[in-house]
Amino acid sequence: MSVGPTVPEGRALSPDDWHHPAERRYADAQARLADHYDLAVESHVTETDAAGRVHYLAGGNPDGDPVLLLHGVGTPAATWLPLYPSLTDEYRVYAPDRPGLGLSAAPSYRDRDLRSFLVAYLLELLDDLAIDRPHVVGNSHGGLQSFLLALDHDRVDRLQLVGAPGGVSRDLPLMVRLLTVRGLNRVLLWLLSRGDPVENARQSMQRINVVDTAAIPDVFYELLAAGQDLPGRPESQRSLATAQGSYGRAHPLFDIRNEIVRIDRPTQFIWGTEDAFYPPTVGRPVAEKMPTAEFHELPGDGHTPWLEPGANVAELVRAFFDE
Repeated sequence: MSVGPTVPEGRALSPDDWHHPAERRYADAQARLADHYDLAVESHVTETDAAGRVHYLAGGNPDGDPVLLLHGVGTPAATWLPLYPSLTDEYRVYAPDRPGLGLSAAPSYRDRDLRSFLVAYLLELLDDLAIDRPHVVGNSHGGLQSFLLALDHDRVDRLQLVGAPGGVSRDLPLMVRLLTVRGLNRVLLWLLSRGDPVENARQSMQRINVVDTAAIPDVFYELLAAGQDLPGRPESQRSLATAQGSYGRAHPLFDIRNEIVRIDRPTQFIWGTEDAFYPPTVGRPVAEKMPTAEFHELPGDGHTPWLEPGANVAELVRAFFDE
């Protein structure tokens, strides 16, 4: 298994810095996706005690307030790249790959204290970057991590949940419930991986993340396809699936609504009506009980609404941070 790149501290990585062929292919696709959006983003790694190597994308104003973007359970940090142009003139934007996805290490999630393990590497990353309280944007599983950063560690300034966040319900979608069953998840993931990897990625995005794929470039699917071959990823993802629940029943951590409503940081929910995980009716009552929360419903949009054509997510995110 690859141990990752060896580069001087602080230097941005290029695809050639990665040792494993699959990592180089992934890094190349990531660079091409950034080029597609005409972005000057840098690829970096830091070593953490909690989870090993953590890869993150950084861009924007080096003197600006920091923004931390946390992705979902099956999409990597580069999924956030379309949101960068709306932020980077004023803010310094960081998007880490959760361990097990992208170019971060691929640890096992089994036999862990999930509540602490999900954010331990983020705390180390923030400390390494000398960031106390960034603005945080979380999608899906990243939404759960965002809540935990605020609740358990007070490491959030302004908080945005874009797409249904984890933590608001234990009623997981059928496919996610099936993936919590050991053995069965191996078979399901094998079945979903049969055929052309790029086409599989395209179908997965339409099945789970977006209603309309028209705004998603081909290189994004190439990135997701390359991610399937990264060393250790299948085992790490399966371990996370079973850590999240057992035999279809979600871990109690996935319903912490009674805690979330106590978060007193300025908060904004942005939620598509066609979200494959939960409808807005799941999140709106939570937002209404929070001291300083707003709720925006996006008609016709899915679970990663900033990837939908014509969505105004970028404007909503930027306006909330600028307040």
